[in-house]
Amino acid sequence: MKKPARLEDIPFSETLGEEPEAPRFGDVASDREDLRASARLYWFRHTFDGCLNSAFHACLKNCPPGFVSRFGQSLVPLSRWAYRNKVFPKRISQNFTALTKGRWSNERQRQLGLERWWINIGRTISEFSIVNKLWKHSRIRVEGSENLEDARALGGPLIFTSVHLSTWEALFVAIHEGLSGPSIGPFQPEPNRFKNRIVHAIRKERNQYLFPPGQRSAYRLHRLMGSGLFSMTIFIDEVREKQVHLPLFGRKPPEKGNAVVAIKIANSCGGTIVPTYLKRLGPARFKLVILPAIERTGTEKAYDIRGTVNALNDIFEPIVLENIEEWYMLGELRLPKSFEQAPFAQKLSKGNAERHKNSNLT
Repeated sequence: MKKPARLEDIPFSETLGEEPEAPRFGDVASDREDLRASARLYWFRHTFDGCLNSAFHACLKNCPPGFVSRFGQSLVPLSRWAYRNKVFPKRISQNFTALTKGRWSNERQRQLGLERWWINIGRTISEFSIVNKLWKHSRIRVEGSENLEDARALGGPLIFTSVHLSTWEALFVAIHEGLSGPSIGPFQPEPNRFKNRIVHAIRKERNQYLFPPGQRSAYRLHRLMGSGLFSMTIFIDEVREKQVHLPLFGRKPPEKGNAVVAIKIANSCGGTIVPTYLKRLGPARFKLVILPAIERTGTEKAYDIRGTVNALNDIFEPIVLENIEEWYMLGELRLPKSFEQAPFAQKLSKGNAERHKNSNLT
């Protein structure tokens, strides 16, 4: 018989994302474009960004949360100027326009909405430095505590599903330190090794085990959740194969990814899936909303995978659209070129226009 899985038996170093092998420094002057680009990204761009982020983090982590959030906002104009010629700001603007069509009376309102998206991102990046203070300093208000109690009454471990809204790391903190800890889960490492080291140190400070992708991590998560001693927090709008597959926005449901992982783990450990999300209330102040647990629709008290993926989409798609100005993954989403002609987009545009009309009447 296998011993129950214990966190204390797992080196915390396993939660650090695997770092890429360093290219030869001499390749920064290589005749081959691919080698030159890879070496310059690793040695120059990532090193510069990483050192800058490390310096900011070291300075900000001891500052008051409100100040840190406002500092992040103050850097937004500079950041937008620095990235003005990159591809992703154009993708952000295109996605924002497509998903909010019909919501605005004129182009200036759309631009102001897009500006609020950038402001939220600026605040979010800075707030990572003080994210471990947010729950302890009562800067996260909980709504839906009765839904959490109902989910606990069903028995079994809780699997909290969410999307990247507002300062999403604060959701990890609140669940781990206040609502249902200890909480474990997977995470998606950043491309920049320095940023990963910062995030790793932040999570080590609160002793939260979040595992990078890989077979060993999958084994760890299944074993730990099977012990019944932990909850799990997992974000279902992750980037996979250069695409955000959930919410669907009219596309086909994915057959793999974090949503499927959450469902399979829930079935393997007899757990209950609890949707939740974070909404910004102000500088470094948030509301954590706990929604009713998803009912099992499959046989033998198990979640049907396809049906539950659709149920998760039905829950989170409207939430993301309603809070699009706080959705971090807007820059990673790649909508098809024909999106605006699709039935989903047409229906969305009409709904946005109707809500806008009604809001003006009131």
